[in-house]
Amino acid sequence: MCQVMPDGGQSSSPPGSKDAEVTTMPTPNSDDDHQSVVSSSPVRKVDPVVRAINTIMYGLVVHFGTLWMIESYSPHVTTSADNSTDNNINVHEESPPTYYPGYLLMVLFLHEYWVYLQHSNVFGNPLLQHLDRQYGIALLKSNKHWSIAGTLSAYWARETLGMFLCLPFLQHSSSSSSNTGSFSQTQYLILYSLIYHTIKSRGVRQDALTRSSSRFGIMRLVIDKFYTHSSAEMIVTVLRMFLQGLDTYIHFCIVRDLVLLSGGADNSWFVSSMHVLFFIWVVHAALNQLFRCSTASVMVQTWHSLTAKGSSSTSAFEKKGGQQLDNLTKVISSDDDDDSTEGESISSNSSEGSLSDNNTGDKHGTSQNEEGDQDFIVRQLLHPKRVTENLKGRQGAASSCVDKAVRLETAIAILASFFMLGLGEVPLKALSTTTSIGGVCSELHGFTTLDRRRIISMTLYAWLLWSLLHGIWAMFLKSRYLQQSMKVMQLRHTSSTVNRQRSVIRMLDLAVMIGIATYDVVPPESKWRMLLICALLTGKAFAQSMQIDYPKLVWKSLMVMEFVLKLAILRMATEVSADSDLVPFVLTIVWTAWVVSNPVSTPCEVKQSCQYNVQSDVADVVFLGHPALLADAWALWLLPYSLKERWRPPFWALPLWPFHYLIGWYVCNYRRKLFGDGASFFCCDDNYYGATRMQNWVMNHFARHFVTHPRQVKENIEAAARHAEQIGVKVLCLGALNKAESINSGGLGVVKALGPNRRLSVIHGNHLTAAAVVETIYQCFGDRKVKFFLTGASSKVGWAVAQALRDRYGYDVLCHSTDRGRRQFFQKHGYASASSLAEGSAYSKYWIVGKYDMDVTRLIPQNATAVVFSVPHPLESRQDVRVIEAGTLHMDLCQLDRPRTFSNKLKEHEIFACHAASVVAAHRLEKCGVSRIDEVGPVDPNEMDSWLVDAKKLGFRVPQYESVLEVDLKSLPCERPPVVVVGGGPSGLAVAAYLSQKKIPHILLEAEKDPHVFGSWGQHFTGLEITTQKKWCCLPGLPMSDKDFPNETVTGEEYQRYLKQYVHRYAMNIRRGIRVQSIEKGTEQTPYVIRYHASDDKEDEVIELTAWAVVVATGKHRIPQKNTNDDIVGKLESCGIHHVHSTEMRDDATWLQATQAAQNGRLCIVGFGNSAADLATLILQNCRADDDISGDIKPAIHVAARTIPPVFPRRAKFLRVDTLGYLMRWLPESVQDSLVKILWRGIPVSRLCDSAFPSHLKRWVKIQGRVPVIDKHGILASGFQSGRLVGHGPIMEVMKGREVRFCDQSIIGGFAHAGTAGTKIDMVILATGYQEECVVDREDRLNGLYKCGFGKSDRFLPLRSISEEAKCIAEDISASYNTYM
Repeated sequence: MCQVMPDGGQSSSPPGSKDAEVTTMPTPNSDDDHQSVVSSSPVRKVDPVVRAINTIMYGLVVHFGTLWMIESYSPHVTTSADNSTDNNINVHEESPPTYYPGYLLMVLFLHEYWVYLQHSNVFGNPLLQHLDRQYGIALLKSNKHWSIAGTLSAYWARETLGMFLCLPFLQHSSSSSSNTGSFSQTQYLILYSLIYHTIKSRGVRQDALTRSSSRFGIMRLVIDKFYTHSSAEMIVTVLRMFLQGLDTYIHFCIVRDLVLLSGGADNSWFVSSMHVLFFIWVVHAALNQLFRCSTASVMVQTWHSLTAKGSSSTSAFEKKGGQQLDNLTKVISSDDDDDSTEGESISSNSSEGSLSDNNTGDKHGTSQNEEGDQDFIVRQLLHPKRVTENLKGRQGAASSCVDKAVRLETAIAILASFFMLGLGEVPLKALSTTTSIGGVCSELHGFTTLDRRRIISMTLYAWLLWSLLHGIWAMFLKSRYLQQSMKVMQLRHTSSTVNRQRSVIRMLDLAVMIGIATYDVVPPESKWRMLLICALLTGKAFAQSMQIDYPKLVWKSLMVMEFVLKLAILRMATEVSADSDLVPFVLTIVWTAWVVSNPVSTPCEVKQSCQYNVQSDVADVVFLGHPALLADAWALWLLPYSLKERWRPPFWALPLWPFHYLIGWYVCNYRRKLFGDGASFFCCDDNYYGATRMQNWVMNHFARHFVTHPRQVKENIEAAARHAEQIGVKVLCLGALNKAESINSGGLGVVKALGPNRRLSVIHGNHLTAAAVVETIYQCFGDRKVKFFLTGASSKVGWAVAQALRDRYGYDVLCHSTDRGRRQFFQKHGYASASSLAEGSAYSKYWIVGKYDMDVTRLIPQNATAVVFSVPHPLESRQDVRVIEAGTLHMDLCQLDRPRTFSNKLKEHEIFACHAASVVAAHRLEKCGVSRIDEVGPVDPNEMDSWLVDAKKLGFRVPQYESVLEVDLKSLPCERPPVVVVGGGPSGLAVAAYLSQKKIPHILLEAEKDPHVFGSWGQHFTGLEITTQKKWCCLPGLPMSDKDFPNETVTGEEYQRYLKQYVHRYAMNIRRGIRVQSIEKGTEQTPYVIRYHASDDKEDEVIELTAWAVVVATGKHRIPQKNTNDDIVGKLESCGIHHVHSTEMRDDATWLQATQAAQNGRLCIVGFGNSAADLATLILQNCRADDDISGDIKPAIHVAARTIPPVFPRRAKFLRVDTLGYLMRWLPESVQDSLVKILWRGIPVSRLCDSAFPSHLKRWVKIQGRVPVIDKHGILASGFQSGRLVGHGPIMEVMKGREVRFCDQSIIGGFAHAGTAGTKIDMVILATGYQEECVVDREDRLNGLYKCGFGKSDRFLPLRSISEEAKCIAEDISASYNTYM
């Protein structure tokens, strides 16, 4: 940075100087002297006379070096006389006359050269730097922050004004031509310097308001030393030196160009004046070093006297500082004494040691730490907590004077930018044409002699120029936070006077535009622009008069358009008109004076003044969250907790669930009612993020209460919102379920509850969340053609994400919703919809999870990628799924004033996107100047990106994730062939699932081409119901959900649907339509060769496939047994009796025929297994007895069996047969057989069914892996008891007339059949089971050939046994596969 004090320079030590090398030693305590750290500096030890001499030497180098450099730029040329050998001199070809500038230019030149000498001294003289730094520290010790700010701003205002007045003179010397927009390098450097000094003055005023300075605060950078102890400090040091050197160079360029303007270094007046001024300056600088008294001290004393006179009420804080001001010179001059050091001069406040930043040590520690404290004493004195909050802010007349200085610099910088960049002219151009104040006055006098046309043209020009200057003031220098009286506000809104005044001004503006075109102020070819701006002004007048509520952006766009058009017209008028430069000269002076003296505050003044007038306990933004689980209450009670990792409930809190339940019930229902709205939440975190104070309020209700106590939850949220409104919170952000549609419609209910006159902004943060999700997805997937399955698509965020992904990047999105109306909404907008998650499993392995649903954990495919934004997400247990959390952002921890104590269970650098949106909303309130911002409706995909842009500006960023690569496992090179699983039924799928989990390449071959059929389950009769409960039918890794399978048991069709889910869940590689012909032994590299026919190929074409291992899982129910050993089918066909196998009972006609035969008592079922029992049950359920049926014929089904199995009811009171079977399977087989016989004889239903068959028939002696018959609904027992089911032995003979004779024909059902030898049968159903056929005779597990699903070890839970067998096979294959890797 530049100077610290006026005429005193930068109070910093250059890098490499020895000012930083200090030593410390203790001093004894006494009544007069306090303990301090003695710090000796090499600069301090220099003799005062030597200091003065060194300063003179340095000044001589600067002065004569400047003259020599200016001389090198001089344009003169010398030649030797041709015949003048007698006088050896050089003669100028052209000797310019001596140039005497006007008084104004003389003053400007002397001022600029003085400033240049001061800047050079500051830049390179460590003696002056040390002196000014000591004085700055003393001022800070005296708490004279406003004195420092006032002195610096006044000095910079004087410097800025001098450079501004030099601009027209430098324009005269920049080029011989007077082309508009042609400026010299020095003029552009001056423009930069004007802006730079304005920024510095605003920064030092901010530091004075806060009585502190940040790392890059102007006051700290100006007073503090240069540091090189870290790379960051080194960068700051280099930047400071560069800016300070550039400022010095700018003043050198001004001095150089002013000299060159007068003829170069040969002009005796300029050279003489530079010598004289240098003599005065060097004596002044030497005396400063000799007496250790900087000129800055005089200016500070003057400043203090002026401000003290101008303020009748000075704070106690300022009075205390004023008492110490008289001792400042004494403190600095005592620096030469051996017993008085820098450390002593700064150790008067014993409380400063604790205010040091990270670079300081403990004040009461070792001497090394004490030395560090003094090295960083400026940072201690400017620490934000050194001064209490009530003493911060403005300080009467001192603040007003600083404001006027800052206003002057701001106005000058704006004028220079406007004229140079906008109009292509220098401001105050009249100064360069008149060269003196007298010339200006004479030109003003000549203005009265102009003709009428010129006067009108200049008047029109003046109006246009003033309207643009006034517009600049209104846009940039007029505060939008004006505190007007109620009278003025009422006049503004109700009186028509203001509207009439505005209409008159618009009419005059239009008249001026017409006059400019009429009097040829602009070129004739540019009059079409006049027509455009006239139409624009007229349109604005109509719109404003009708008070149309257009969007604010529309009005701002119109204002910008009007300004640009007027600026273009004014620029053309400047190019055409060359009458006089007096108009811009006068208006520039008037506008500057008006800006400086205007009673209306600037936005910066109002913002900084109000910053310390708010209540200390009120936050700017509040994030309203809630605990998820009851055990999460410990996240509130254990504050603060470590943020290095995400918080999880402690293990010892889980058994305390009853206690958590009681606490949750109390706080949700009664805490607010007992203690008021302020007790509806817990304030768990309070931080400043930048200039925004944010608090984290955790509501009294938990996630479960949104279902159990929705009314209390709604009331709690509204109570918290009322409390935030009452205390003055600006933004309230609803988090998680607090913005649920069922509670308050995404925040609309809260807005309605607060009423229309609220000041509180209510947002849900979904715009920023949706934008973060979309950017994360695009970051991971890029421009590839990807299909996504989106859960929670009907939510605000989900629907916006779906639109953005499709419309922007062309992704295919399948939207999930269980609601039919929402699915129709998706389809109406051109989106595919899904009613179940299983459809998503079949659709894609890339999921976007926007809803907490545990079925997502169950159904998302193996090795899938899930982009989640639901809080919390349900995929923590799925380690095989890559989870990308898109609902969180990363925050800039450097902007936090202190570490957070509560982060909603996230890490310290993580923040929910909706939470970050509250900070963005607060920023927008300040930026846009609006009273409130409401974000409670649907998410606009076109608007959400602007939230993310603003969030990034505030230090938030989207986490970086690695790109998701599309890997085709089938195409990956592999040294060995895959494992081949033959058969796509439950056995084969279970084996393939385990192999997939172990990442072993495999291929599953299935004979069925239909993708909805798996194994032999498509061959069973319709209406088949699996005997056991659905929980025993699940394959490994995928339980059946109650949502998809609501009944206790599942049918055959439902089980096939479950198998399809299972295939998609593990992303299995299935080749369909494959009929394996043989499996043969291969070589060592390819252990097995499989030959098969593909259904799409020619029948005689055999295809070979090599395999590392083969698992044959075709099952025991693949080929139906459609005949008996005694050829019952041939007998039935010869006698014309219709017959079908049980697997053929799949069409309505066959079922109708069987039902009619049963109603006539002429249906026979051959066999008595579970298939026969199920068919009999279904047919009897369909039978309807006809009241007209003869009593001689009863509805009956004849069951013919060779052996009689045990029949057990599915449920016997509290016992379930499958549960009992699960317990029995752990027992030895002999014990199992004994228990089955006991139950067979002990259960009444079992005894009844057994007695229905002839006693001479063979009963099961040993189970031997066979499955007993299960009476699922009790219909078998009631049928045998009522006679609707008749038990027989096997069919002995089939006779003509459609009669059959059973082996027990004489006692059929207890009926006597006189004169007949058989029973009339119209239809026979063969429930004779299946052939046990396998493509291999035996398995060879040692060599990698396995059979699965052919076992006979489980009689009650066969599907359960299949899963266990598949697991053993997969582990065996994995062990052998990994051994040879």
